[in-house]
Amino acid sequence: MYLRATRKGKRPFREGMPPLPRWSGAPDDEVGIAVAARMVLASQPRLFIAVTDCVAYSNGFSLGLAVRSKDEIPPEKMGFGPHREGAEDAGLQVTIRFSDGRDTRGGALGPNRELMDYFKEWSEGKDPPEPVGPIIGQQGGGGGGHRWDFHYFVWPLPPDGPVTITCKWPGRGLQTAGRELNGTAIRAAGLKSKSVWD
Repeated sequence: MYLRATRKGKRPFREGMPPLPRWSGAPDDEVGIAVAARMVLASQPRLFIAVTDCVAYSNGFSLGLAVRSKDEIPPEKMGFGPHREGAEDAGLQVTIRFSDGRDTRGGALGPNRELMDYFKEWSEGKDPPEPVGPIIGQQGGGGGGHRWDFHYFVWPLPPDGPVTITCKWPGRGLQTAGRELNGTAIRAAGLKSKSVWD
């Protein structure tokens, strides 16, 4: 005999778009302050990855990443189209580690897990708590074939000391490659970033 559990009352559900949390991206009213950060992350015979720019805001910082390949990279490997969890070549993964040892859970291409969890909980009528940082999320990008460019946002501002950015892409032969950014300079610049309306 099959019994179906029933719930008393309706499950709370909110419609519409939730307010974006402050940790999801740069403030709308800031243009930020540029920080010198252009550097090569990985240079292999068939794959090249570099940080192209860094902009600090009052709540975090953005990073530009350039990917160049001698082999064509299908769009689904760069976060476009269908994505299979656990696929052998899951695409580029980017991780940030602060000087105090805190690190991200990994920056796969597409929306980050924390933001998706926030949307889900908000739609269920909950008030999601602010997550523990750092969080890295892809903010945009594109390209095609052999050339791709992306922008990520990292929340919050780092403590003083180095910020380690690491990338890996086992499906393309890149196990781990990393470099250090100047977290002290990023933090100092972010603390100077103000609203354009002040």
